[in-house]
Amino acid sequence: MKFKNSILTIAFAIGIILFWGACTSSNKSGENETEEHSHDDDADHNDGEMAMEEEHDDDEHEHDEESMSSKHDDELIWTFSDADEDIFANSFHFVMGSAEDLDASASGGSVTLNSNGNPATFVFHNKMGNVGGEVSYMLHGFKGDIKLVHHFKDAQNYDYVSVNGNQMKLGRIVEGENKIFDEKEFNTETSGWTQLRVSAAGSHFKGYIGGETITHGHGDELEDGYVGLMINGTGSIMLKDLMATVLEEE
Repeated sequence: MKFKNSILTIAFAIGIILFWGACTSSNKSGENETEEHSHDDDADHNDGEMAMEEEHDDDEHEHDEESMSSKHDDELIWTFSDADEDIFANSFHFVMGSAEDLDASASGGSVTLNSNGNPATFVFHNKMGNVGGEVSYMLHGFKGDIKLVHHFKDAQNYDYVSVNGNQMKLGRIVEGENKIFDEKEFNTETSGWTQLRVSAAGSHFKGYIGGETITHGHGDELEDGYVGLMINGTGSIMLKDLMATVLEEE
């Protein structure tokens, strides 16, 4: 009987030792798994933060590119530069006549156009919709029409504001027929620079001399077209800038 009790006691002790060892091993395994899981979570979190930062950087880069692109598309400007051997080479192309009809020469901070009487029109390369156009000019014995043209499709279809002496016309050429929205006289200086401006926003059209509104009219909104300058007359005209800017629809 004593022998059996001894055997049972030894077996019970061995069972306790084995159970304790299994528990200890399980706890260590669980701790290792927890550490590995924590490490993986940290790595995933760091990777996520890096991905978000890269995505944010990409968004900022795209936004900067769009802003730069938007600024370029919304404004077309030519100003006189002594480096311009040919003012028409980079900024403009002819849609009526040619450079020979205007015989341009640069001097004294401006370009002089010597018109031979053949109508000539040069425009910016990009088409625009709602637009404001502006040109600064000075006359030297010139007689004829100076036109700021916009929504130019071809020689038979375009909108314009024109000056001839102290007379301004605001109108549209449709299939070669001239439709005048408004026509008025304005005060002119005997010398100095004149700023001729036009705005076309939606169906509203206005012609200006400097900051003064001279003509105002309404018409159907047209498809995008070219913006530029038409010269039809004889004599000399000095130019120092020509620009076009996108406007909001009125």
